Amino acid sequence: MQQNKLSLGDIDSILSKRIENNGGFLTLANLPNPSTFSDMDIATNRISQAIHSGENILIVGDYDVDGVVSTTIMKEFFDEIGVSVGSFIPNRFAHGYGLSMNILFALQDADLIITVDNGINANEVATWCKENGKTLIITDHHTVGLELPEAFAIINPKKSNCNFKYDDICGAQVAWYLCAGIKKEMKLDIDLKPYLTLVSLAIIADVMPLTHINRAMVIAGLKEIEKSQRACFVALKSHFNKTTFSSQDIAFFIAPLLNSAGRMKDASLAFDFLRSSNQPQANIYLAKLIETNNQRKITEEETSLQAINSIINPDDEILVAIGDDWHEGVVGIVASRIVRKHGKPAIILCRGENGLLKGSGRSVYNCDLYGSIMACSEYLEKFGGHKLAIGMAIKNENINDFINNLRQNYKEITDSVRDDGVIGEITLCEISNDLFRTLDKYEPYGEGNRVPQFKSSKLEIKSSKIMGSNSEHVKYELCQDSTTIEAIEFKYSDTLMKDKMHTINYTVAKNSFRGTEKLQLLIINISK
Repeated sequence: MQQNKLSLGDIDSILSKRIENNGGFLTLANLPNPSTFSDMDIATNRISQAIHSGENILIVGDYDVDGVVSTTIMKEFFDEIGVSVGSFIPNRFAHGYGLSMNILFALQDADLIITVDNGINANEVATWCKENGKTLIITDHHTVGLELPEAFAIINPKKSNCNFKYDDICGAQVAWYLCAGIKKEMKLDIDLKPYLTLVSLAIIADVMPLTHINRAMVIAGLKEIEKSQRACFVALKSHFNKTTFSSQDIAFFIAPLLNSAGRMKDASLAFDFLRSSNQPQANIYLAKLIETNNQRKITEEETSLQAINSIINPDDEILVAIGDDWHEGVVGIVASRIVRKHGKPAIILCRGENGLLKGSGRSVYNCDLYGSIMACSEYLEKFGGHKLAIGMAIKNENINDFINNLRQNYKEITDSVRDDGVIGEITLCEISNDLFRTLDKYEPYGEGNRVPQFKSSKLEIKSSKIMGSNSEHVKYELCQDSTTIEAIEFKYSDTLMKDKMHTINYTVAKNSFRGTEKLQLLIINISK
């Protein structure tokens, strides 16, 4: 019998050191002061003035989960302190991203405009605001461009003069901190902890590293969700038949559900769902989101198959695919699929009106996609994002020059260490409730604290069964010596042969069915 390469103590020690090396076991008591953000105090002072003088305040968000959540947080905070404010989330298809000249109609009646999860590259609109006597406060977390917009205040942890300790936080966290700053400025008696339910959704959905304060805020947020009677969370618990949610539940089920609104139609559906005031209302919005997400899945599958066959040059360091009739709302997910398939960054573009190509890019751990795009920005109409994800628009006649320059300007992140979650090799007999409890200690898992993977060798296939509504998954009974355990491979390519020995990488999960719980393996990859 093969000897174990890792003991339970080894696993516990590895995971503990991983947390310690990535910000430690922080709690909410460790959160930095709001005033450590550059421009925070002047922004909150100006907002306080606007509140006292009865100015018209408008919140401008974005159509992804982070932007919708950020808008929800700000709107509900002002509601809670008795201040009426407007909110506007651009439509991906009608208006494009964020604070653009396409939404000037929505800004006309505002005296004070506050962006959330966008605005750091809105130079044109910032100038318009200044010329038209409007105060613009930008809150964002995306990479800062070469020139800052002429705004009254810019709150962004990535600003060079910002003293906030952590720069890899999401837009909803910046919005939450703005609320904390307003609370401090106006000496308000208000509890911001319940808002962490929403913040935790955004941190996970926006793939922030689950380290330092991100980890602390997600842990607190998930605990708040568990006891929350907020209509949207009650509806989600009922739909998924769960009383608690893990970070993986949010990443794989809830975030795509919420994101589907902005991807396929209009993000206001997700915004309305999160703000549902009663249960019947929340149930209606959730049903619409489920229908929209099902449409998204079908469209994504069709587009992915076409995009994989439309890659211009598979040998390039950064892959580019272009299509005529692809749905603009799913190109980001399609880019992620191609990244997983080829292990390279990918940019997916679709042809729109007036010869303009619009799309999204996703990267891998060792490539600064934003830096690569920045070096080719002379060919672009607009772009934004960060190292791992970008959005862009380019004229069709510039695409060849752009791709040629992209090849030359590939930016490798040489100081990155990939955490793919692989812990080491164990035997099947080591998979126990004790192991699961050890893994559970280091939740939440996600980017920067990947779900621990294990490897087991010399496995036999006792049985296999195709499953799923489209026969896309397979369930195995794996056997090693006298130990047998169930394993699931999602989106399988080929079923494993019974007369072969296999080596498998997997994560350990707990499956609950009809009141009983059992451990099962979720297969990551297979060496046949």
